[in-house]
Amino acid sequence: MREQVLATAHVLTVEKGWERVRVAEIAALVGVSRPTLYKEFGDKQGLGDALVVREGERFLAGIRQVLDQRSDHANEAITWAVRFTLNEAAASPLLKAVLTSSTADGTAKSSRSTGMLPLLTTSTTLLQVASNELVCWFTDHFPQLDSDDVADGIDALVRLTVSHLVLPAGDSDATGRQISRVALRYLGLEEPLATLDV
Repeated sequence: MREQVLATAHVLTVEKGWERVRVAEIAALVGVSRPTLYKEFGDKQGLGDALVVREGERFLAGIRQVLDQRSDHANEAITWAVRFTLNEAAASPLLKAVLTSSTADGTAKSSRSTGMLPLLTTSTTLLQVASNELVCWFTDHFPQLDSDDVADGIDALVRLTVSHLVLPAGDSDATGRQISRVALRYLGLEEPLATLDV
């Protein structure tokens, strides 16, 4: 039931914005009572938080899988991780709103069009966790690298990726190669890119 509720909430949020989603509407579509939903999630904000966490967990699991599948090649792993992020955000307006909500000036610009502003309490955490995943991956696979350099390189990588989510400049393949090249050059790990299959 919980998964059905979150899937329905996701669809409604993307269709008309979170501020127009009603708990009663979700309950009716899923076929449960409002008190059942309130018991499970507490209130609408609790439901929204669960929705963001679900999307974030799915995204982070995908990032881990991409990195693990290409653990022998830094350039391929990072290129695919960037491409995965761009493709996932394109396919999920909810994820894009979460990933792009925290800008340098602390505003949540992209979320306004989707009505996601009330849901974004965990968005900064999601970006931090994604960054930490990449830092840990680099540290494990390239222990010779300076930890400060890794942190700085990953920070730049994440910020560049988010900027391309807000203002796309090309397809995900080209963007993935471009962004990864910047980070890998900084870390001294650049190597010829293998052909990336779709």
